[in-house]
Amino acid sequence: MSSNLTEKQLTLPLSADVLTGALTRREKAGFRFGAHIHTTIEFYRILSGFCYMDIGTETITCNTGDFIMILPNVVHSFYLGKDSDCEFQQIHFRPETFANVILDNSGIYPISMMHAIHFHFKTYYHQKSDSVLDDCLQKVIDLHASSDSLFSAANINLALMNIMLHILDKKQPDHHFVDPNIQNSYVAYTLDHIHKNYMYKIHQEDIAKELQISVRYLSTLFKKYMNITLSNYINIYRINKSIELMQSDKSLTEIAQLVGFKDSQHYSKLFMTIIGETPSSYRKSYIKDYY
Repeated sequence: MSSNLTEKQLTLPLSADVLTGALTRREKAGFRFGAHIHTTIEFYRILSGFCYMDIGTETITCNTGDFIMILPNVVHSFYLGKDSDCEFQQIHFRPETFANVILDNSGIYPISMMHAIHFHFKTYYHQKSDSVLDDCLQKVIDLHASSDSLFSAANINLALMNIMLHILDKKQPDHHFVDPNIQNSYVAYTLDHIHKNYMYKIHQEDIAKELQISVRYLSTLFKKYMNITLSNYINIYRINKSIELMQSDKSLTEIAQLVGFKDSQHYSKLFMTIIGETPSSYRKSYIKDYY
């Protein structure tokens, strides 16, 4: 199973469109961007003032000098208090390029940089910024604003990679297993299977059979590594993909079918449970603002 996949993933295209946004912003006291979700990774560095973020089930306070990374497929919001403006750097980028950076290939399936990011941080990472993060974040913003040349694209990719390697070096995984290389591989394979097949019916039994493990063991392992059940991850991933499609002129019924929901009513109910509002309301409120 691993040999052909390894050959494909060892190539490293430096994407020219890895960024979807990189800028410095200032928002007035009382600003609020409600619950939303996206497939990009998001970096913040707070330059002045402070803000609040609801990330998954947690609320964090972000003060001047803080660095925050929010992972894909995580429901989050951003808001300010009534008495504080906030200036911050904000970077959104597509993680696909970094799924091709292989950090370990000693198990049954290659472990990419994105797998490592998920295993270590699950939903977000929050720390005081340092000189490495400051320099790399500013470099990305400057390069994004100045040029679209091939060298700029390569340098942006490398700066983002340096940020992720830097924070990985600072964080040890909080799971402790007997054979982590093999178990990493099981979860990595499961994540990639979902990412490639979310538009179809996904049977956990099929994944477990391919890995030659039990469904119960797969479910337990996935929950420990990802801090979410396998079925919930699949649902959130599909909802997130549906949000991407909301930029098109497709109907919500069409979108539901394209991301693996046979029943549009089930899609709407699940969307409401995860995001907190209906798909139609979300489409009107946030898509034009975010994209």
